Amino acid sequence: MTEIMISIQPKWVEKIMTLAKRWEMRKTMPKEKGPFRCFIYQTENGGVVGEFVCDAFTDVEPSELTSKRILADTQLTKQEALDYAAGKTVYLWRIRSLVDYSEPKPLSAYGLDRAPQSWCYVKGGEQDAEKQCATDSAQAAEM
Repeated sequence: MTEIMISIQPKWVEKIMTLAKRWEMRKTMPKEKGPFRCFIYQTENGGVVGEFVCDAFTDVEPSELTSKRILADTQLTKQEALDYAAGKTVYLWRIRSLVDYSEPKPLSAYGLDRAPQSWCYVKGGEQDAEKQCATDSAQAAEM
């Protein structure tokens, strides 16, 4: 299974861990078809705090962005969703099979010396870490 490190702000990590947030909104998505094992890197405090399986992606056009279902599933306000998308198509990553680590793990355990701006591929998880990190703009250029 392809593995990904995804950077998420603490307030959104909390919503994911309490199962309130069922979809993560991103400006890009992986090229390959899933499912993906996604390691959650919590920004600010640092550390990999858990993981989930992303088994589906949904592209969302600007006109669909503020539907009640999307706002509920992402836990975003209407204004947060509009500001983030900036009039462009975004992608929802479905969150399944959540695992909350009892102790955060360092990025170095995954072969990373810095957190990805958005997300990056990580091969081998903690064992054999090779990586391909990219920003949203670089990933979007590949699509």
